Amino acid sequence: MRLSTTRRAWARWQAAAGPWQGWSVCPALLAPAVKDITPVRSGRPAADRLAASLARSLQEPGTAIVIDLEPGLGVHVAARLNQLRLANAVLLLPRWPYEHALLPVDGLLHGLVSLSTRLVAEDLPNVAFVLDAERSRVVPHRASNDERADNRYRLTVADLPNLAALRARGIRRVVKLSPTAARATRRYAQMGNTGLAEPSMA
Repeated sequence: MRLSTTRRAWARWQAAAGPWQGWSVCPALLAPAVKDITPVRSGRPAADRLAASLARSLQEPGTAIVIDLEPGLGVHVAARLNQLRLANAVLLLPRWPYEHALLPVDGLLHGLVSLSTRLVAEDLPNVAFVLDAERSRVVPHRASNDERADNRYRLTVADLPNLAALRARGIRRVVKLSPTAARATRRYAQMGNTGLAEPSMA
């Protein structure tokens, strides 16, 4: 895919992140290696249903949603919430775009670019952070001659806003959507000083 196309998409996602754009990371839209990737369209029929369910949690301002799903699905959900003017969408996706990798980027790249043209560039009352639930995928019995690049990674506490940063922007609740935890809401009084980055998010 042309770098000029992906970089325009990145600018739109940054605008959709609003005041949270400093937390955005997405080499799939910025790295020169993306020119070797052919985007592949992949349907996300569950995205609208998940977004509709989350929308009910966003009627009251001051919510941060951590979308920790397969990233192609996650960006669809975040984009839909942004289009509804419910949440700024922040990409926290350090998955590196190698042509042949353990974590493929072709489907993710298609979603990032195609959805970018419908994003809303406004300061919205809530925020959705898109994480990659496959970032530490276990690859059992990997063959010694497997030439795919290992683009798995881990997140640290510093990769997400801490409690003070969230409170400073009016966030009072956190909703997490993940394959294992379904959806769990934690009020800040219960969160201590660790912010959003719990061990399960590494």
